[in-house]
Order: sequence, then C-alpha cells, then structure tokens
Amino acid sequence: MDKKKLEGLEFLTSLVTAILLFILGGLQISKGNKFSFLIVGAAILMAANSYVKYKKYKD
Repeated sequence: MDKKKLEGLEFLTSLVTAILLFILGGLQISKGNKFSFLIVGAAILMAANSYVKYKKYKD
C-alpha cells in the first residue's frame, strides 16, 4: 500500500473516531453523567491527533 494512501486512511479513521466520541460525549452530558468530561477530553485529543495527521498528509 502506498504511504500517502495509508496516511490518508489514518487521518480518516482519527476523524471518524473523534466525531463518534463527540456524539457519545454529548449523549452522556445530556443524560447527566458525572464523568462525561473524560469522554469529551478524549474527543478533543482525537481531534488534535486527526489535525496532526491531516497536516502530515497534506505535505
């Protein structure tokens, strides 16, 4: 597999994971879960990871 395609795939999987974590965090906040901030924190970290992978893929 080409390295450029692999980097693009890593970016997409990180982005999808971040989006799903934001959805899960929103649902947990709406239910009033005490520790929903952990899920939102993980979503923010995954979004940052996705951004770093995008910058690497773009170059």
